[in-house]
Amino acid sequence: MKINPKRILEILEEKGLHVPKKQQLSSYLISLRKKYYDASTISLDELDAWCQRNSLIPDDDDKPWVLKYQIEYEDEINKDDDNKNKFRFFVTTRRLLFNASISYKIHVDATYK
Repeated sequence: MKINPKRILEILEEKGLHVPKKQQLSSYLISLRKKYYDASTISLDELDAWCQRNSLIPDDDDKPWVLKYQIEYEDEINKDDDNKNKFRFFVTTRRLLFNASISYKIHVDATYK
């Protein structure tokens, strides 16, 4: 329904129904989201498997695929680093790669931490 918890509480109050505490409602919505959409986080193993499954170049010019990925686990990382799991993956489409090949400038978006 795309209604935030505060609005849900207001609607319940307007209709004269039992109004739970905000924390109870939030917990219920989280469990409902997990039930219908699975967990909101994945493990590095699941990410690795997803990258492998999506690394084949598709025939469709606009279908995204994983061009390259790197996953490092704590035990594989150099002791000089911060000893935490690390991952990187590059998702693109055939059309984006073509556009980049004929362009003089490109915009790249990346998230750090």
